[in-house]
Amino acid sequence: MYACDVIRLRALAPAATVLALAACGATTPPAPLHTGLRAADVVRELPAHGVNATLGAIYQEEGISGASFQSDEIAVTGPGGGPGDFVTGGLIQVFADENAAAEHAKGIATAASQPPEHTYRVGNVLLRISKGLPEVDARRYRTAVEEILRQD
Repeated sequence: MYACDVIRLRALAPAATVLALAACGATTPPAPLHTGLRAADVVRELPAHGVNATLGAIYQEEGISGASFQSDEIAVTGPGGGPGDFVTGGLIQVFADENAAAEHAKGIATAASQPPEHTYRVGNVLLRISKGLPEVDARRYRTAVEEILRQD
């Protein structure tokens, strides 16, 4: 082998590495979930993703968009309640960024030894659902929120 052949092989090594990684199915990690949607828009999308939700009260504060929702599914399996009652639904909160959502979720967890709701953070969204709904069903709402954020 001549010196010029060694140089050619060294020049081809990076390209071969890229091809080998592509052939092995290497992919870039998924982007962190983040939405620019308002909370009310997320609630409106929930039924299209297989969970029951009717938009309730909407609020806007600095850095937070919030919307409550009611669910017949929660009202039937839960302790009952009226249309504006948290025990028949949940709350979506959209924060400016993931850190603000994480801090708020941490505050909820520390404030009560047994929070009165299932609480999930999905990117910059905080989902809070009445404990009247079993955990397995509450996770369906989290999955729906993840799907909404992925398509946004």
